[in-house]
Amino acid sequence: MKKKRWLFGFVFFAVALSIGLAAAQSATDLSLYREETVKTTQYPGGHEMSTVTKAWIKGQKMRTDAVRGNDVTIIRADLGMLYTINMVRKVYSEAPLEVFRRAAKLSLAMMGKDPTYRWTNREKKIGKWKCREVIIAEETSAMGEHFKTVWWVSEDVGLDNRLFKRIMQVAMGKELDERTAQFFAKLTAIPGYPVRTESSYSRGGAMVKTVNTLQVMERRDIDDSIFEIPPGLTKVVIPLPGELKK
Repeated sequence: MKKKRWLFGFVFFAVALSIGLAAAQSATDLSLYREETVKTTQYPGGHEMSTVTKAWIKGQKMRTDAVRGNDVTIIRADLGMLYTINMVRKVYSEAPLEVFRRAAKLSLAMMGKDPTYRWTNREKKIGKWKCREVIIAEETSAMGEHFKTVWWVSEDVGLDNRLFKRIMQVAMGKELDERTAQFFAKLTAIPGYPVRTESSYSRGGAMVKTVNTLQVMERRDIDDSIFEIPPGLTKVVIPLPGELKK
């Protein structure tokens, strides 16, 4: 169960990277800043945890700050590396980007059994964007685990979803298994940008629901130094999960 939940979380990381890098690569001088709220609710009890994530995207570089800037991820596709930083502990770790690609492929393949998506009749305005609801994936395992992913998409954000395909080699590499390719094809066929993502995992009477909502997406001048490892940090080695080892 823990393994599947862990892989499930990489789906949205992969999608966010692909969208961000695709948008940035549509023009060599294009830099983007993205900000979103993340709210996680546990049931029963309704305990909520909220945070804000900020992302800076420039060419083949991306940085994401979470937990009030304490947890930082830097993706350097130009170097083929991924860095994770804990600013509280003053430590960082690094891994080849290919490790991320393997994790993302495992996640996307897991959700690629059903190559379709389902539009509902629901529409609403989220922030300044008019959105439509689409069910991306829904699955119940033999163990009774239920997964569901919903997007609220808008065509008003200004990002062309066809750019997904241009960046696929950067985000995922050249080789994709059939299920991963099916799921990615499904995502790229959906018109618009996911302003809100609602993902839920439940088993028995317990459920965890996470809602990511876009707040800001704007062009902004970004200094390259933001994609460098800050000085004064200690490098640590974090063992990889067994699924990601070569």
